[in-house]
Amino acid sequence: MNIDKDLIQEAKEKLGDKNAFIIAEIQKLKGFDEKNLKAFSPLREETVASYVYDRKRFRFKDFGSASYSADIIDALMENGKTFLEACQYLFNQAGITYSFGEMNVRTKHQYRYPHEEPLNDREHVKDYLGKRGINPNTIDYLDIREDKYGNAVFNYYDTNDVLTLVKYRPSRTVDKANGEIKTWCQKDADTTPLLFNMNRVNSGKALLITEGELDAASAICSGYSNTVSVPFGAGNFHWIEENWDWLEQFSEIIIWADNDEPGEKMRKECIYRLGSWRTKYIQTPQSFEKDGKRFRLNDINDCLQVGGKDLVMQLIGEAKDVPVTSVIDYSDIEELDMSQVGGIKTGLKPIDKVLQKLYFGTLTILSGRPGSGKTSLIDQTAAMAMDNGDSVFLFSKELPPRLSANWFNTIIAGRRNLREIEQPDGSSYYVVPYETQKKMQDFYKNKLLIYKDSEPNDCDSVLHSAEDCVRKYGAKLIILDNLMMLDLKASADNMNLAQTDLVNKLIAFASKFNVAVVLVAHPKKTQDMTSDVSMYDISGTSNLINLAIRSIGLRRVSQKEKDDARNKWHNYDVVATIIKDRLFGKADIQIGMWYDLRSRRFYTDYEEFDKKFAWDDRNYFEKLEYVDRSKIEQFPA
Repeated sequence: MNIDKDLIQEAKEKLGDKNAFIIAEIQKLKGFDEKNLKAFSPLREETVASYVYDRKRFRFKDFGSASYSADIIDALMENGKTFLEACQYLFNQAGITYSFGEMNVRTKHQYRYPHEEPLNDREHVKDYLGKRGINPNTIDYLDIREDKYGNAVFNYYDTNDVLTLVKYRPSRTVDKANGEIKTWCQKDADTTPLLFNMNRVNSGKALLITEGELDAASAICSGYSNTVSVPFGAGNFHWIEENWDWLEQFSEIIIWADNDEPGEKMRKECIYRLGSWRTKYIQTPQSFEKDGKRFRLNDINDCLQVGGKDLVMQLIGEAKDVPVTSVIDYSDIEELDMSQVGGIKTGLKPIDKVLQKLYFGTLTILSGRPGSGKTSLIDQTAAMAMDNGDSVFLFSKELPPRLSANWFNTIIAGRRNLREIEQPDGSSYYVVPYETQKKMQDFYKNKLLIYKDSEPNDCDSVLHSAEDCVRKYGAKLIILDNLMMLDLKASADNMNLAQTDLVNKLIAFASKFNVAVVLVAHPKKTQDMTSDVSMYDISGTSNLINLAIRSIGLRRVSQKEKDDARNKWHNYDVVATIIKDRLFGKADIQIGMWYDLRSRRFYTDYEEFDKKFAWDDRNYFEKLEYVDRSKIEQFPA
């Protein structure tokens, strides 16, 4: 349940200066000057009033703090109300009628909501968190509880104030070196990836997103209550998709992740997907000097324990804007270590040995003779991306969505899951059974995003849709199949210029959003349909090959070649040519592959021929840190 910010603003405007008097009463402000609308800070003892009401923004600003301010909603939430309850109070004061019918209502059908742990004295939790600098008031504010084993209990409420996710962690230091589990979810309950404390956040202020519950508690304890934490660690981004509409309310978002490699990746991914124009970030200092000693820092809780609340609030106040991405200072350039660059494998060992990956931030051109298997190679690579937890955007005007899905289903099903259908004339064909299709679709929900037939096929419309999928669903592989189906709004006379412009747009898109882009471009028509595809054979401007990082060509092995035992390709079905690879300086490398017509798969060994994709692999979940329990139940027997 999201409330329009304009309506909240309208309520504040109706109250006018009355806002200040209500806030003063709620916060029990000392020395409140009713004429000049200022008071002593509620955060500390002072002799000169530095807490001043802003008539334009309808909030108090603490001029003795880098980051603290409060409007009516903030004041109410600091005193125990949720965001919905605070809005309800505000609207009542302003005389605005609004229905809060979904408050405290469970709206997810067939969802296994968690049970509530009893509220007890929380002796172990208060002792452990107290040692980490988090006071009892913050523990109460965040409704952190304790189970019968003394573990800390973190309650996640949705925007209707309904308990929807419960997590646990030991109330002591976790021995991760010996494999001890740091956190886990409540057994026999579902695990929607909400944000911790999201029901106590003011949508009119900058949102601080942290990496864990204790980091969020540290920021809130320091005085910045507009804070949430991600639910399943720095490497999981399901929370963006799940809370997309809620996140879109904020005009400013601050990311504070840990000072390590996963934290760095989290920062970058959030900036790409939440929007660099509104996202700031905080880099935890490497160390902090205190009492003549220097302490290493990794996260917000370290900052709180070593530097206190003032350091945490100072760093929040100094959150950095994302720099201009169109330029880079030479002095900041580090030598590129390709092993540290993310990407997507094709799943075909010889190709992956040469290319390593389709690297994020790059454009690859894929071409091939008719019937050479471009669609199969695309779909197999897409499946590899999806099994890696990434979503895929597919523009394929040559195949309608239902046919694209049918082709993809056959590939990820594999031979073992195909059913033979016999025809009255004695012939037969193979299909993926309906119940198997449903299992695959449930498993890969929001992972393969196919551009609609009814949508325009001009470049700007397609890339706008791709950007939405990158930001909302985390799409990391963008497939455009094919060049001829994209409307470049160009005449024959300026087609080469328009194609060059398209390639530059795709390169910029790949770099800006850190995704792998694949553009399919058909080869020129030729009488010899079995000749290798070279850079001079691809239809269109030469800049397709010249500007792209990589280009790959496919062609079928002819029957003449198969019949000639002396021909090196006689034992294969398709030849893939790495036409050009600018990353590793390679060119004209050829790889033989087999093709299974029944499953529509390429393979170079039996493991690839009989590969189980994640939906069909029970061991898949053992590799994941985050597990969606609803998918385990739907897993095929």
